[in-house]
Amino acid sequence: MAQQTAEVRGSTIVEAVGCAGRRLVARLAARSSQESLAARFFLPASRPVGRPLLELLPGPAEGRAYLAMDDGRPVGLVNVIPSGPHEVEIAVLVADRWQHRGIGRALIEHALGDPRWAGQTVHAAVRPDNIAVLTLLRSLHRPMRLVDHLPGEYHFELGTRADAEAEAPRRAG
Repeated sequence: MAQQTAEVRGSTIVEAVGCAGRRLVARLAARSSQESLAARFFLPASRPVGRPLLELLPGPAEGRAYLAMDDGRPVGLVNVIPSGPHEVEIAVLVADRWQHRGIGRALIEHALGDPRWAGQTVHAAVRPDNIAVLTLLRSLHRPMRLVDHLPGEYHFELGTRADAEAEAPRRAG
């Protein structure tokens, strides 16, 4: 596992790589509730999340997975996955006991700060009833635009920090 790290509120963020990264992602899934996993995969909370879906959590080879670690335990995950020319999609999972502590936001900011994703348009899909993730996306201080909605799904496009800085004077004036 690569040791590209950052400190965040007592947690360390590392890039999950190889077999060691997959094992840590599996440990995170094991400490996440069925409801949290179902929300991550857009499933009804009553439907068990099976092994084939859990094996998708580390993400595809062309993407990256970043883990928040607390005292050696994985407590959060963000995936960044190329989805088109100059576009990436993000997805986040934070273990239940560590939710609402800023870990999701720290993971996303860390991941999007990686030079590999600089200038990329960021997409995020969210269930309309997932208030926690909607609030998380708004807390990123990036322009956020609803680009599509389907039954049970919102699709957002997030701008860069430079977009937010360029937009700030226009909002103030």
